[in-house]
Amino acid sequence: MVKLHEICALISDHYPEKCAEEWDNPGLQLGRDDAEIARVLVALELTHPVIAEAIQTQAQLILTHHPFIFKPLKSVSTRTPEGSMLLDLAEHHIALVAAHTNLDAAPGAIAQKLAQDLGMHNTTPFLPATPYDACKIVVFVPEPHAEQVAAAMHEAGAGCVGNYSDVSFRASGTGYFTCGSETHPAIGKPGSAETVDEQRIEMVVSSRYLGRVIRALRASHPYEEPAFDVFRLSSEVHGISDLYGFGTIGKLPAPVKLADLLNTIKTVWELPHLRYAGDPESSVSRVAILNGSGGRYISKCSGKADVLITGDCGHHDFDNARRMGIALVDAGHYGTEKFIPQIMADMLRQSAYGDQLDIRVAQSMQNPMTEI
Repeated sequence: MVKLHEICALISDHYPEKCAEEWDNPGLQLGRDDAEIARVLVALELTHPVIAEAIQTQAQLILTHHPFIFKPLKSVSTRTPEGSMLLDLAEHHIALVAAHTNLDAAPGAIAQKLAQDLGMHNTTPFLPATPYDACKIVVFVPEPHAEQVAAAMHEAGAGCVGNYSDVSFRASGTGYFTCGSETHPAIGKPGSAETVDEQRIEMVVSSRYLGRVIRALRASHPYEEPAFDVFRLSSEVHGISDLYGFGTIGKLPAPVKLADLLNTIKTVWELPHLRYAGDPESSVSRVAILNGSGGRYISKCSGKADVLITGDCGHHDFDNARRMGIALVDAGHYGTEKFIPQIMADMLRQSAYGDQLDIRVAQSMQNPMTEI
């Protein structure tokens, strides 16, 4: 049986809470860390029907995208809808966890899915975020042990540059040291001076993985006191500095009329309605997508994109887009995020705990806004 704290750690590993916006409140919202979890219900947000479905399916955890608790609660009672819902969860021993803007900013999540649906390429984050620094780690290893140390560091996450992995620089040299009287050296004897043929191994690594790379280095290195250095890089490293961010921007396979793009969006995302500003006969090639609420970021498209696809756009957002000559497409908050529960469910299924969990996407989800 999987413990709740293990699932929370897994979610944080895929969607680091360091990536979340300051105003956000992702993570564990309700539950005991040592609770045993066998069934998980995944939903966009917590609603009465989702709670009823969780109770009916005997789920011990509800994982949502939108956090149910954003601000401190003054009380938890049946006097408020929020209190009643939390009490229902507690009475049925159902935990509640959310992955919100930390998921939005993570690579391989909603931004990638939406871009792939439209066949976009050469994509980068629309609103870049840099929660992690690019670092270089340098270690000195006796020649016979160089490969085992390098392999352990690669396995822990070092040496990735863009689409390349197992990247390192090697140089040979001589290591000098004198063993102290209380040491237990792998090479030499206490009190003796030694020279050793060593390799200098350099790798780039994200600060996100730096701690575990150092632990892997120490565990695989033959010396009881391995010599290594860590440097923070001022230059960006592809696949580290530019990996995280909100939304995506890139190119369509070929320029199309805005009207054709609108029809593609409606078909691929199964949307009955769209709101937009722009000339339907105009040609668009570069597209920005920001799930959820993003109309206020239309100015970020200037000189970069022909069209912004997002949700929750207001009158002034459309008016601003019209003045700037950039098409603005409102596909809805729900319309651009209804895929997230499936993304989270797939992540759980593909994890080390996937075979131990019954993971279901809520069938009771629905758009809170009705259009006629």
